[in-house]
Order: sequence, then structure tokens, then C-alpha cells
Amino acid sequence: MSNNEQHHNTVVFEHNFCESRLQDNKGPEYFNAVTSLFITFIPLVLGIPNNSHFKKVSILLILNGFFSFYYHFTLTWLGKHLDEVTMFLANFHYVVGLLELYERTKLIQYIEIMNTSTIPLIIAFNTVPELDQYFPYVFAFYCSPTIIIILDYSVNTQSLRSTMINLSITATGAVCWLISENVCNEITTYGHILWHLCFPLGIYRILLDFDKTFRNAIEIVVDDKFEEETK
Repeated sequence: MSNNEQHHNTVVFEHNFCESRLQDNKGPEYFNAVTSLFITFIPLVLGIPNNSHFKKVSILLILNGFFSFYYHFTLTWLGKHLDEVTMFLANFHYVVGLLELYERTKLIQYIEIMNTSTIPLIIAFNTVPELDQYFPYVFAFYCSPTIIIILDYSVNTQSLRSTMINLSITATGAVCWLISENVCNEITTYGHILWHLCFPLGIYRILLDFDKTFRNAIEIVVDDKFEEETK
């Protein structure tokens, strides 16, 4: 079947990670696999948020670490989707959680509709074997609105400085990964490792900051309401 071949019920597709490219497109990718587990430990060590959708992000990150390990170790079609679908879903719930921090305006409702409509299309696009090499760019495209919302909320809550520090950590991981994919050699191959370490760490710290800020704001409102009722 041309590029969409099947052999022993396994889809054959070209892997594009630098570590395996340096090994004649063969696995396992030991460095990428082992460092994937760092993703699992981030929520377990830094803590689980209260916001229900942020909590789902935590669960998906914990799963993603294991799934990413499996993918890099086996380089299978199943592993690819276990790894990448959990990344898409984590971003989906991240956006939903962010939108819950805002008042229910028409703009927020429109963004919710767009977020819900986009996720099945992106996941479907990602199932085409011939398009596997475009995953980093598809994921970057899907995360772009998330970054915009993060910056907007940071300005509104006067927390832009801490957000920018954490975004710089995340951006470092993203840039290193893109470099490793486009300029693959014995040095840049470690860019994927930095992706595993930096990208989820920065973005998750922002999530925890926002969760704490919103929780504190709710507690203040509740306390004020209680004081008014007891007067």
C-alpha cells in the first residue's frame, strides 16, 4: 500500500526524531525515552491544581511521560498516538481551564467553540502517516492561542514577570526541539531531551500560578460575602 503500508498489522511510517535518524531510523531512542519520564514527575512533584480542567492536564502529563517513553523506545504507530494525542488533549484542557478564569463573554464562548471544533480536526490530521514530520509544527500552531491567552491573563492579574520567566523555560525547550528536527547532528540531537525537560516544566508552573491566583481571588470574594451577611 504505497506510503500507507501495513506489515503484520503495524503501520509503516518514517520517524523524524533526530536520535533515531542518527541510528539509520532505528530505535530504541534511549535518551529520548528515559528523559520522557521527567514529564510524568512534574505534576507529581510540583503538585496537582484544584481547577478541574487543570487537574486533567496534570493527569494527561503523568500519562504522557509513560506514553512518550513507550513511543521513543519502540517507535511504533501506537506509541506515536499515545504520546501525541495526550499532548493535544493536555493543551485542549489547558485552554478550557484558562477560559474558566474569565467572565462568560461572547468572545470567551467563541474561543471555547473554536477550541472544541479544532481538536478533532488536528487529531485526525495527525493520523495520516505521510504527514508525521509535520507534527511539531501542528502542535506549535495549536499551542499558539494558548500562549496568547496566558499572556492576556498575566497582564490582567499583574503576573506578567513570573509568566515570562516560565514561558522562557518553555520556549527554550520548544526551540531546542525544532532545531534538533531541522538541523540534526550529534550535538543537536540533545535538543529533544531539553524539550522533555523544559517545555512541560515552564507551562505547568504557569498553570499552578494561575490556579493559585484564581483560588485566592475566590476565597477573597467568599470572605467578603460572608462578612456582609454577618453584619
